[in-house]
Amino acid sequence: MFGLRLSRPARFLGVALAACLAAIGLGIPHAASAHQGPPPGSPTEFSWLPDHLRLDGAGLAWRVEYTSTSFDGTRNIVGGTLTFPSGRPPAGGWPIAALLPGASGTAERCAPSIVGNPPFATPLLESLLAAGWAVAETDYEGVSTPGPNPGVHGPSEAHSAIDLVRVAQHIGIASDTWAAVGYSQGGHGALHTSALAADYAPELDHVGTVAIAPVTQLQLLLSPPADDPQFPVSVFMPYFGAALAATHPDQYEPADWFTPAGLALVAAADELCTEQMAARTAALTNADVFTDAPSAMAEMRELLAAQEIPTAGHAQPIRIVHGTADGLPWQFTELTAGQLTAGGADVEFVPLTGEDHFSVLAAAEPMVLDWLAAFLE
Repeated sequence: MFGLRLSRPARFLGVALAACLAAIGLGIPHAASAHQGPPPGSPTEFSWLPDHLRLDGAGLAWRVEYTSTSFDGTRNIVGGTLTFPSGRPPAGGWPIAALLPGASGTAERCAPSIVGNPPFATPLLESLLAAGWAVAETDYEGVSTPGPNPGVHGPSEAHSAIDLVRVAQHIGIASDTWAAVGYSQGGHGALHTSALAADYAPELDHVGTVAIAPVTQLQLLLSPPADDPQFPVSVFMPYFGAALAATHPDQYEPADWFTPAGLALVAAADELCTEQMAARTAALTNADVFTDAPSAMAEMRELLAAQEIPTAGHAQPIRIVHGTADGLPWQFTELTAGQLTAGGADVEFVPLTGEDHFSVLAAAEPMVLDWLAAFLE
């Protein structure tokens, strides 16, 4: 099940990669798992990234599948991409930016490794390459590979990102130095990655974390007025319903909380990317989707409490940026930054005046590159 497969276009890499991939069976020191099989971060499939998905400035670029640790602690397979800058690598290899993307949907056709990144996100990735960072972008658990997607689940997001950095270690041009860079849901994952990196992957050199417009303060996001029956329903509610049914099967049953129309949306969460789901939910209120919106979101708050951003365990610097015109409240991120600082983390938070959830990526790009450069000093 977990044996490495090289697609035909990649087979000529056999000589170049053989020595590196042989390490899979020799026991690279990874975190222990009760699940038998190759350790987390073992590649199971490499294929060349198609030309239409390649970033400008890319050298070697692959779509990969690899072992990771699921939300329930078992071993799983996750998909993603590895892209290296063109040219000769520096001594010690290219440092790695573990890219945790924003939510695009949980169907395979929504995965960045299958369809690429949205136009507003691609320039930042290409700037990372130009600045000398390899980009390791995860699809997240259960998106481009079999199994359920656990939604906004910090450990799953973090494991998927860290284990793709481990995959890069099987290629001789990668450094073990890496930083986490996350946007939106990926910002949530990046902040969890910051807390878990030292214990989960002590063999790697994690140097810092950048979170851009992160999802934080889930308890507040699901509190009044968001739970008002007449409030416009969030595009993410169907995904929450599907995810909680997977992560809490004995505690959460969508039929207890969703109307027939809402249940149809939950069922569609496995098929629709976020743009299509946004169109499907655009004219709906909470009352259209939930039988009792305040009670339904109270249940969600309880079950998602464990996914709040950890305030302890952050050994490396954290840099956060959020636009003040974002529909995802920047004040929640400011609150999270304060909690992280109180917990002892080295945090810098920058609110960008007038930027929304999409424009913030371009506006934040120069400071993101400066922060990453400083991490390497």
